[in-house]
Amino acid sequence: MIPINIRCRVVESDNRSFNGSFRIRCAVSSDTRDAIYKERAAKLEKELRFAINDEDAEPVNFLELIDDIQRLGLWHRFEMDIGGALRKFESSDDGGVAEEYSLHAAALRFRLFRQHGYEISQDVFKAFKDNKGNFKGCLHKDVKGMLSFYEASHLAFEGEDLMDEALTFSRMHLMDLRCVNNLEKGLLEEVSRTLELPLHRRMLRLEAWWYIEAYSRRATANPTLLELAKLDFNMVQSTHQEDLKKMARWWIGMGLASKLNFARDRLVECFFWWDVGAAKNLPKCMELCFLALYNSVNEMAYQTLRDHGQNNISYLTKAWTDLCKAFLKEAKWEHSKHVPTFQDYLENAWISVSGHAFLVHAYFLQNSSITGETFDSLEQYHDVLRFPSTIFRLCNDLGTSKDELERGESANSITCYMKETGCSEDEARQHISDLIDSYWKKMNRCRVDGSTFAKQLLETGINLAWISQCTYQHGDVHGCPDYLSEKRVQSFDY
Repeated sequence: MIPINIRCRVVESDNRSFNGSFRIRCAVSSDTRDAIYKERAAKLEKELRFAINDEDAEPVNFLELIDDIQRLGLWHRFEMDIGGALRKFESSDDGGVAEEYSLHAAALRFRLFRQHGYEISQDVFKAFKDNKGNFKGCLHKDVKGMLSFYEASHLAFEGEDLMDEALTFSRMHLMDLRCVNNLEKGLLEEVSRTLELPLHRRMLRLEAWWYIEAYSRRATANPTLLELAKLDFNMVQSTHQEDLKKMARWWIGMGLASKLNFARDRLVECFFWWDVGAAKNLPKCMELCFLALYNSVNEMAYQTLRDHGQNNISYLTKAWTDLCKAFLKEAKWEHSKHVPTFQDYLENAWISVSGHAFLVHAYFLQNSSITGETFDSLEQYHDVLRFPSTIFRLCNDLGTSKDELERGESANSITCYMKETGCSEDEARQHISDLIDSYWKKMNRCRVDGSTFAKQLLETGINLAWISQCTYQHGDVHGCPDYLSEKRVQSFDY
């Protein structure tokens, strides 16, 4: 077995900004080592495919294997195999998980099937209710079942009252269990982590970083799966490092951070993120910014036209034009100290947060088959652009509102809602949190009902929502990076 170390070191760096002066030394750096890792990974993959396609495996064991593969960051290696296995599993009458099976098995099946776009009814959980219509009291003794039930409840659709009950029930009992001193350390850690942020809303690579360590402590851990997870983590990390080097050269070459003192020098954190003649009338600082944007967008459009025969320049420029218009509207509100209605704020803010621009660019970079439906959906800002962008904005407001209020800024979702309803700040924050939940439910429904285009774009949108939840989970770590945010970034790239 190859010795694997998933902890790489930063030799020299500026923690607050990227200034081009740092060097990275990592265990996975040489071409020879990469070749050895790829060869070893291919062998391990082959072994694991037998387990995935084992038709004699117990249904619960199969579901747990799929879950472990996902949480260890290995889904991309087995996507076709798991997709086929899930289709076979889904075609049986009860998916192999009968009513007499555990809450854990039923909840895990529900979560995995919804996550992968299968229609599965909330009614599967009626088997766990008593004759009075309440969830059975004995369920709270099953910690593993409660964890799975809580995670499954976050795959709910709007209007699913039973799943809302499941969320309330499982959260209440998990909070009680967290206060119990006799829980095994690893289980207590997972309960606390789940209550802090459910699995469905976590970034996959950050989850893999944490789960590799947690899985390695498990007595029943599959050594082949664990070794492949460590290999894959280092290989993906190596790819991130190479991409970051290219971005660093581009960023330094642009010179924006050094010449525009108001620009945030946040390349590493954002790594997770048209009329030329008119430029002569702009101030010098804005002229530089405009020309840099103009050249970058046109280069991207040229590459799409060259490689895929599609001219997307009007869609890219529209995304930037709408973003600038939204910025201008916010600037006018700020200048006049105007606090808009909550709805007016939100209609502008989901654009001004820039998520739609990220997603439009990402879609063209990721997809070679682009149809007329695609262009129409992008131009009209399909819901799969709006929903994750709104989550991005609301998470941003929850994380930054206190600092913004201290700076005297007037308009964010919390202040607008407080002024409109007369509620307290805590009540407004709860309303925003509830809105985030509702937009996640909308995205859950898109996964099942959406078109092929919508499902492709939604996966990128969900990544944006994950990043938003992560970035603003403990405040404004984008504007004011702290130790935890730096540690998270380093887990990806260093």
